Amino acid sequence: MAFSWNERFEMKCSFLGVRFRFVLVVVSVALMLVACSDGEGGEAGSDLAVVESTATLTPTVNEPTATNVPPTTVPDPTVTIVVTPTAKPDPTATPVPTATPEEIETFDRSRFTDVEGIVDPTNFGWPRSVETSEGVITVDEAPTKIHSLSLGHSEILAGLVDFDRITAVYSFFADPEQSNISDLSTDALMIGFDPEEVVALEPDVIVASRFTNADTVALMKDAGIPVVRASLENSALGNVPNILLIGYLVGAEKEAIALADEIESRMNFITDVLGSTEGPRVLSVSKWTSAFAAGSGSTEGGIIEQAGGVNAAADSGIEGHQQVSIESIAAMNPDVIIVPQPLDGATAFIEELQSSPALVEVPAVKNGEIHYVSPRLHTTLSHWNVRGVEELAELLFPSAFEGVEFEEFAHWSE
Repeated sequence: MAFSWNERFEMKCSFLGVRFRFVLVVVSVALMLVACSDGEGGEAGSDLAVVESTATLTPTVNEPTATNVPPTTVPDPTVTIVVTPTAKPDPTATPVPTATPEEIETFDRSRFTDVEGIVDPTNFGWPRSVETSEGVITVDEAPTKIHSLSLGHSEILAGLVDFDRITAVYSFFADPEQSNISDLSTDALMIGFDPEEVVALEPDVIVASRFTNADTVALMKDAGIPVVRASLENSALGNVPNILLIGYLVGAEKEAIALADEIESRMNFITDVLGSTEGPRVLSVSKWTSAFAAGSGSTEGGIIEQAGGVNAAADSGIEGHQQVSIESIAAMNPDVIIVPQPLDGATAFIEELQSSPALVEVPAVKNGEIHYVSPRLHTTLSHWNVRGVEELAELLFPSAFEGVEFEEFAHWSE
């Protein structure tokens, strides 16, 4: 099975530069479909621009609650004793959670009840535990230094927390064609793909995706850093549980609920506007060394279906991403073709499709319905896929969305 552009790159770049302490592991990856600049894994070979982090850590201070008095003093039962902040807490007392009862009540805790991976959905104090494929991970306090190994998770985290809590970024995070956090990444600390660089940052927790190489994860775990392998889904709504899990992990419950609600609201709007409208046959295809179509189970294919179209590749039996020829594109006979890849390559490929004698009778070519679409919206794995659905729905059904202005998702800092 072939993987999407983002998925291929995460798997490739998770192998790069794996060197830890006295162990050197070199893995050569051949015949990759794209240059190393993928949205879900990393980029190799470029020089690194190092920028000092300016994150400011603000510890939470719990007021002491002891009512101790000196041993020689007999307390008057009618007198209220007030302990100053310099009093030492009772070492036998149960630790007080960082979140106050007032803070806990400001969000609907029931939203986390059925989220897979939360060990105790009634616990919103610290420490708290989550369970993923890497086992049960316990975080002692709200992490102030978070490292994400994938673009999708970094995009989610940017919507939940101050980006200063992200320890570092990778070079492709700063590419505005591929990344929805390029503006935030430009001024962040940029590192390469050697796990030793991540370990040196001393993050409180590392978030990995299912595409991150197991050896890379093992090296980081051996350094004593908790690693959470959280899923990223090919469906906009499918990422809601992942967003809630990440929000719980980093202590951003309110923000996670707000983002989940926004995703659901925006997707419901698309569904309500389209109703039972029968959409055109849409083919998502990109060309690198060869042309690849996005079939069933792909991010691009899911966006087509959620935007009201019929996925022509899936309808023709293609699963995931499979190599296709000009003749097979003609056989799929799409009404619309979309090309979700960087603009330079997309422009050249669109010209090739428009000039191919084998495609002159294909409706998409005949009617001029071949379109470049933003790869940052169609190939990432985060809530930004919702913008891909909105963009495509507006393209396929312009009259239905006339006068509608879709907004970008906001980062936490906005």
